Amino acid sequence: MDIARSRLLTPSMRDQQLVDIMKSQGVQSRVIGGEVTTIEKLGGYLVALRYKQDFICGGTLIEARFVVSAAHCFLGRPNKSAWTVEGGISRLTDSGVLVKLKDYMVPAVFSDSDMHMDVAVILLETPLMGRNIDTVSLCSRSLTEGLHLTVSGWGLIDPKSTGPTQSIRTVTVPVVNMSQCRQTYKKAMTLSNSMFCAGVLGTKDACTFDSGGPLIYDDINTGHKELCGIVSFGIGCASPKYAGVYTNVNYVKPFIQMSIDVFRKSLM
Repeated sequence: MDIARSRLLTPSMRDQQLVDIMKSQGVQSRVIGGEVTTIEKLGGYLVALRYKQDFICGGTLIEARFVVSAAHCFLGRPNKSAWTVEGGISRLTDSGVLVKLKDYMVPAVFSDSDMHMDVAVILLETPLMGRNIDTVSLCSRSLTEGLHLTVSGWGLIDPKSTGPTQSIRTVTVPVVNMSQCRQTYKKAMTLSNSMFCAGVLGTKDACTFDSGGPLIYDDINTGHKELCGIVSFGIGCASPKYAGVYTNVNYVKPFIQMSIDVFRKSLM
């Protein structure tokens, strides 16, 4: 990830001081230090969000008509009819199952000035179902230091690149001590309770265009997978100093569940 910049190239980012910091350090998001995989091997939960046909962010299918992503993905992109969500693809050039976005909700308190509550819940026009498409449940596990989670997406693999990579990449990263991460980031921004940090400094991280994508806990004994993090932002990608910052799904789960309830009522 680049400097306190979202794992997406957002239209604006806080005050000029933070912008200057971000430019000097580069806040972004992408999978660095990982390996190429396929949607089938991954589990089918990763989806591609496009706006006016341009790939913008990743997302996670949690039910056939509901996707979880990051709120910052929607900054400056207000036209709901211009959004599509595609599942079942390994490469961005593949033809998967494409559905339209019907509606989305982001927390009223979200702001790109502090990135607090960086989560979005998307209602699809029709159920997203088909080959190599599956759902994943929301996190129920405590995110303790050292817990290994898997991040995936179509993000940059070279910090100097300007567009997404065409193939899914994935990497496993450990949860980082939050007190230490807050201390590291304090000159750039304050990390809220809706966030947590993960990564292997200098080698493994998410990066630009991974924004909104999943950070998954995979129980190796049962094979059960849970969405525990959402790619949010960072300073540089695989920085030797700054770990990646993710939205804590345990913290934002009430908002996710409330949004789904509201959408379900609207469909009645």
